[in-house]
Amino acid sequence: MKKIILLSLVTLCLTACTESLKTAVREGAIAPSFNDTLLTGDYLWIRGFGAANPSHTTDSQRRIMSREAAIAHAYQRATEVLYGTDLEAHVQVVDAVSVGSTIDSSSQGVIQHMELISTEYMDDGGCAVIMRLSREQLKKEGLDPEMKK
Repeated sequence: MKKIILLSLVTLCLTACTESLKTAVREGAIAPSFNDTLLTGDYLWIRGFGAANPSHTTDSQRRIMSREAAIAHAYQRATEVLYGTDLEAHVQVVDAVSVGSTIDSSSQGVIQHMELISTEYMDDGGCAVIMRLSREQLKKEGLDPEMKK
């Protein structure tokens, strides 16, 4: 009986994991290919990335700030998927390297209900997060991501 229960739990975990986004981190860096968004029967899954600021002096500081940037990035992607984009960006590039870029982030309504599911760090202190938003919650707000395709 215990073996049947254990096998059922393992099967349930594997089934639940197969519907979410896979890792985007391979060997301590961003993988060569990955999905940013995934729409399943129950959730809208969103991935966000954040880079570490090289001027921060501790690993903890780099990780904390790259995680916050990754969460803001995931909120931005969710907003784009659900509402579309109206974007104005300012980036300064010097010698083919971005030296100035800002992201202002605020969320309202349904986006605030996103759940942080996983956090992965890269060797350079960057961060990738996976967040999800319940399709039930989206339906309550009258949003259907499938209509945006």
